[in-house]
Amino acid sequence: MTHSDPDPGPVVQRILLGADLRDAREAAGLSNAEASKALGWYTGKLSKVEQGDMKVSDKDLDKAARIYGIPKSRTAKLRTLATDSRRKLPPARAPEHSVKYVNLERAASELRIYYGDCFPGIVQTADYARGMLERSMTTSPAEVDRMANDRAKRLERMKSPDAPRLWLVVGEEALYREIGGRAALRSQLEHIKELAKLPHVCVQVIPFDGGAHASHGVAFTIVTLIEGRPGIVYVEGLTASDYLGREHVRVYNLAFENLRASTLSQQRTIERINRRIKELT
Repeated sequence: MTHSDPDPGPVVQRILLGADLRDAREAAGLSNAEASKALGWYTGKLSKVEQGDMKVSDKDLDKAARIYGIPKSRTAKLRTLATDSRRKLPPARAPEHSVKYVNLERAASELRIYYGDCFPGIVQTADYARGMLERSMTTSPAEVDRMANDRAKRLERMKSPDAPRLWLVVGEEALYREIGGRAALRSQLEHIKELAKLPHVCVQVIPFDGGAHASHGVAFTIVTLIEGRPGIVYVEGLTASDYLGREHVRVYNLAFENLRASTLSQQRTIERINRRIKELT
């Protein structure tokens, strides 16, 4: 959710509804299997609902409220949440397995991102994104230009005053890997430098000589949707992605703090970026 927009969007509302229903189920002392049997739902439906991956009808919500013993006043609020969560968003140009993440990104209040050897999609220029997408195993050649331009629009949104807070940590290799060619990397670094000047953005680099850290080989994003509520960890592979909650969020937040302890300061990061830009001129 952006700072000026009170509507978190249907994807976020499905996640919040699922979390509330999971809390109610656990408060009622029911396991996933016991609740599924009582609800008459097929195996896996309850998990999808609780993870925010499935819309909930009013009929299903009322049945869950009865079985879990949810008070009428709270049920009414959940019904409003369920109705809002069934709205549709404009389609996102992204691989199918990461569309949910792009929608979460739009609704985030804070993003904490670690990438080791490149810059993530949310801060990519069109040329840099094109260089990555052209080598993708899951992106059709016909979609490359449209998806690259969509990533560039996400970068521009991050520059707006109501964008989410962004903490971006990248390995120093990201400054050297010439994705899209030297000119594309140079332009990418120029944009990162300008982005880092914004008050809601912090960019830091883990130097080559920084030694071991907490997340070798594992890029991840921690998405905070609403202040005061646990976030969601997004981890993406070549053909699938995971959305991790609860105990995973604590571990990944600790890992992110460990990563930040290994980074250059923001000032030294900008100095390192400036030096690399000169090398690419």
